[in-house]
Amino acid sequence: MKSSEAGLSFPVLGFTPDRENWGFPDLDRLTKCGPRTLKENMQDGMELIDANGRRWRVLSIRRVGRTGSWLMVLLTAKPQSRIEQELEELPGLSLAEAKQRMRDSLETFKSNYTGFDGDEAEFASMLEKVNQARSIAELYELIQPDTFESY
Repeated sequence: MKSSEAGLSFPVLGFTPDRENWGFPDLDRLTKCGPRTLKENMQDGMELIDANGRRWRVLSIRRVGRTGSWLMVLLTAKPQSRIEQELEELPGLSLAEAKQRMRDSLETFKSNYTGFDGDEAEFASMLEKVNQARSIAELYELIQPDTFESY
């Protein structure tokens, strides 16, 4: 099924096979990416978890057009593509499982979240906030994950 047909409840969290976390506040941002995403197949195998705990795996992505005007492309020098993901529905995840996925991602990419000073106390605080999150939407707000628009 295509991402536009899946009935996703936003925000959606994305986890790549190497445990990177991504986030999408709406369908527009989910289906928009930069050239590197397509060239390197960055979304292949990514799992999407929607706000209701439903889950899909990205089997493939296909460029279906461009986003923005030509003027915007010329000004930013970062052309963005409109994409469509082909998804495979998977069994849903509980909130506890989604929080574990997020903790695993944060631990894997710890240096991205501790800053240059390696602030362990701040990182521990972030992990505790993940533990206390009451919804997937709250996890999204806490982490503020990046989208593929710039990549």
